[in-house]
Amino acid sequence: MTPGRARLRRWPALVVAAGVALAGCSDGDSIAAQAKQGTQQGYVSGDGRVQTVPRDERDLTLRIEGTTLEGQEWSSQEHRGSVVVVNVWGSWCGPCQAEAPDLQAAYQHFQESGEPVEFIGVNHRDSVETALAFQRAEGIGYPSLRDDGSTLLDLQGMANARPSTLVLDTEGRLAARVLGQVDEPTLRGMVEDVLPG
Repeated sequence: MTPGRARLRRWPALVVAAGVALAGCSDGDSIAAQAKQGTQQGYVSGDGRVQTVPRDERDLTLRIEGTTLEGQEWSSQEHRGSVVVVNVWGSWCGPCQAEAPDLQAAYQHFQESGEPVEFIGVNHRDSVETALAFQRAEGIGYPSLRDDGSTLLDLQGMANARPSTLVLDTEGRLAARVLGQVDEPTLRGMVEDVLPG
């Protein structure tokens, strides 16, 4: 375990609201535990807790690259200088479906604000056609990467719940994350805390 992973801290002001929205889910809610419960969910769900890394303790740099659902190459290296929001999702995941409007609203807010913020999704386990249909139905305006097997590895185990949202600072370092469903006010607060200035 790297020091950056050990230092992830909860964001106390928003933990309760996010946790209430996802009662019954937890980081310890493993696939094996879910199988025993008979939920047949097939993925690990998070509990919505927000964790942050203080600026002077950020030492986990994530380099993410891949091909978007539309067939365009994308790399986080090209977005250095911007805060990058990474959301790992699947159309088959109930909390992913529920948070999609909030993610789009936060994306739209930062587009309109002119702040240096980029959003990228990482689709997990959908066909390209299914993922694109979901994005169209939800009105998602930012691109998503196909999960080609290496894209999720780029996240170094920091997004093993569905959904997961990571915030990278302007140097590409992990600054905050939510394992589980996130809402618009929480996500906007996470990003605003990481923006320079």
